[in-house]
Amino acid sequence: MTEASPVSRRWDWLASGATVLSIVACYGTLFVIGALSLLGISLAVHVGVWAGAISLFAVLAVVGLALGYRRHRMRAPLVLGVIGAGLIAWVMFGSYSRILELIGFVILITAATWDWRLKRRGVAGTQGTAH
Repeated sequence: MTEASPVSRRWDWLASGATVLSIVACYGTLFVIGALSLLGISLAVHVGVWAGAISLFAVLAVVGLALGYRRHRMRAPLVLGVIGAGLIAWVMFGSYSRILELIGFVILITAATWDWRLKRRGVAGTQGTAH
């Protein structure tokens, strides 16, 4: 494990935070639109902008995973994140499938969680040791 630089530590939240934002952008928007429609309020959302926001946050999560890779040197979370974000982008801009969307989000969540655990273990494991 390499010692995390202050800049690297500043972005520790990016993978998990962007993953959460991607999920909230997707399902949170659906929830708000559904709740408003039950109240008789109609809200038009530009589907392209909505899909773009979801995909942007998924890509930012992959950027966070890449920063994590620089720190812990394990490729698997980054590869999983790329697969998850790729599936999400595919269903947003290619052929929509709720199952593939859910699989993409589960893979992205798994990658972000794995990355977070590796960074926490790496920080705890390097304290008090000389490099």
